[in-house]
Amino acid sequence: MDQEIIRPQAAPSGGCHSIGIIGCLMSAIGVTLMTITMLGSALAASIWAFSQLFGLPDPLMKVIMALGVIPVVIAAIWTAGRAWHIERRLEEGHDVDPPVFSLTYYLKRAPSR
Repeated sequence: MDQEIIRPQAAPSGGCHSIGIIGCLMSAIGVTLMTITMLGSALAASIWAFSQLFGLPDPLMKVIMALGVIPVVIAAIWTAGRAWHIERRLEEGHDVDPPVFSLTYYLKRAPSR
């Protein structure tokens, strides 16, 4: 079953497939909410399982879960910035660039032109 990948001769201009600021915002919010729910539920389930396995008291488990919110929020902030950056680049007709794993990189960075 051979399938050929069809690619355009030239990249389309940025204005011909623009989704606008509302589309960029919706995409960034959707990815951020998905990050929060998936990482948050995985972290909560892991902490609960380990606390049950080692017999930790419930108040200690709740404190560990409260501390576990910190990496989830950091990951969500980075994901929101990265998603916004990528959506803006795609709208301008640029290609996706490699990610930079810094929390403030996408928040203080001006849009690429």
